[in-house]
Amino acid sequence: MSNTQAELSETKIELSVSQVAEELATHRALHDGLTGLPNRALLEDRLEQAVAEARRHGWTLAVMFIDLDNFKRINDSYGHLVGDKVLRMVAERLKAALRAVDTVSRQGGDEFVCVMQEVKAQNDVAHIATKILDVVSARCDIEAATITVRPSIGIALYPQDGATPTLLLKRADAAMYRAKQMKTGYVFFHELAA
Repeated sequence: MSNTQAELSETKIELSVSQVAEELATHRALHDGLTGLPNRALLEDRLEQAVAEARRHGWTLAVMFIDLDNFKRINDSYGHLVGDKVLRMVAERLKAALRAVDTVSRQGGDEFVCVMQEVKAQNDVAHIATKILDVVSARCDIEAATITVRPSIGIALYPQDGATPTLLLKRADAAMYRAKQMKTGYVFFHELAA
């Protein structure tokens, strides 16, 4: 092999390593380090795109804000390592409950957001919320402990509950707090005024 060929080969390897490092850095910047789910920044981008698509095509869009009830007690009783395992398990269960086109994001702590695109009817969203309640509430067997978590879910629908990503997130969050207070599992934002 000539010097030129060796130099080209070495340059290709360096470029490949550099590209992998750049892709890894981008992934880390846009994904939660614990669960691997999209983080707040990536969720905002995806929600912006989803609202634009929904507006363009006349679709309904659902935003679910999910908080795990009394999660602090798990960390206090079993430690943060077990709490982290529960969060990873919840993340996997949320992904399994939704379609591949939907987005599941961890906002931090024990808060998650799901964006469901191209929703046909409110009943479909209610069905998925019930499914999420069931799968997330299933027991977690971790390190000889059986732990259960119960989510509270607030739901905002585009366009009836808001026309912007910020407003949809804010209203889904408000509905989640109401679901937590009422211990109903989930609440639609438009039900708050009723």
